[in-house]
Amino acid sequence: MNSATTTRPSKEAEVLETIREFFTRSSDFNGIPIGSLESNADLTSTELSNILESLVNQGHVTLTFASVSANPHIKRTADLAPIEQLPRLANALHGADQCCAYPSADVIRHATDLSQYDERPFTRRLALAEPQLAPVFFSLDVLKRYFDDPRYHFAFNDYEGSISVVPAHYESSEMRERDKVFLASFGIGYDKHRRRVVAVFLRYLSDLTREHQQSWRSYMVDEPCVINSDYEQSAIWGEWPDHRSAYDALMANEAEINKLCKVIGKPPLFRVTARPKALAPMLLPTKRNFNGFTLLFDQLLSDNISRDFFRGDIDLERRVPAKDGVIERQQKGTLALLEEWLDSRYSDATGKRVGKEIGELMRDVRKLRQAPAHKADDDAYDDRYPREQDELVSRGVTSLTKLRLVLMSHPAAQSRYEPPEWLDSSRIVLY
Repeated sequence: MNSATTTRPSKEAEVLETIREFFTRSSDFNGIPIGSLESNADLTSTELSNILESLVNQGHVTLTFASVSANPHIKRTADLAPIEQLPRLANALHGADQCCAYPSADVIRHATDLSQYDERPFTRRLALAEPQLAPVFFSLDVLKRYFDDPRYHFAFNDYEGSISVVPAHYESSEMRERDKVFLASFGIGYDKHRRRVVAVFLRYLSDLTREHQQSWRSYMVDEPCVINSDYEQSAIWGEWPDHRSAYDALMANEAEINKLCKVIGKPPLFRVTARPKALAPMLLPTKRNFNGFTLLFDQLLSDNISRDFFRGDIDLERRVPAKDGVIERQQKGTLALLEEWLDSRYSDATGKRVGKEIGELMRDVRKLRQAPAHKADDDAYDDRYPREQDELVSRGVTSLTKLRLVLMSHPAAQSRYEPPEWLDSSRIVLY
């Protein structure tokens, strides 16, 4: 009995040091498999179980399991509570589950020289055994240098994106090595006011050069934030997102309207239905970006309407008296044609014509587009611009959905057309 009580502390210290040393010397901040611990320390399963249980309860060690995370050799997500770790340990020791052990941050600080990470703040956090997929949140400004610099390829799709160097510049000696960075993935998060922030996992931040890590650190948000659930679901758990973007729904409605046009024997109403890359949630809240969006949005709405759709149904021109008594013929605008065509054929249940209601959003967008064209305003930074853009997109989806439903009431469409289920569901969101 006395022998056991005197030898166990030394064995416990030996196991703890083995766990720490394996972690700090590994190439990717890996945990040590408990099978290796058992053989290296010359312990029985029972002895190792008792030691690990003690270390976990003291907060010196944490355990990861394949049954929780597909790859226990890296700490992907937050630690399980000790009360959840210990029951799984027995299964792991009997070969029913893979398990790896990690030192705590305090253990690492006490016995490890971390000075090599002084200029790499996010790599340092991994070196202190933080989860590799722990999200870090930044203000949107952090993206500006990459968004504005043509040497970088900036990709963004509603709730996730990536940043890389354009190949020609990556291979060029004129671009400094410290600026040749690759951010495999970033996502959208939200602060307590539901304003967008940038969310990046530590794993990807660690891949940045030391100069860029220090730059990113200066944009960190110092208040509680949450990561977008669809980004978390796809990036961490590898599952399909639950929702669809309103920006997708906007262009999908135009594509479906063109299908309906074919069903009812009409030319396509919209000339282009593919979603352009520039049609995306605003990441940099500036007046210049908002004005650029209103221009693009108008091009995708009223400017995108084909006059051929109305040919033979209504007059494409209006007669306007001139000063000398001569009657001039002027082309009607595409939005005026759409409203007139709708009013000549459709009304709601109360008998009200639907043209003005469906066209209202398009008229508002046209006014917004024309305003910056006649006034040389300075650029401005304001958090309201992303909200205004999202509101316009939401109204656009509503307007195009109403138009699609109107065309679906055509006798030829009722038995020959079925819309995608998601397009009329509650799954459409603004990220």
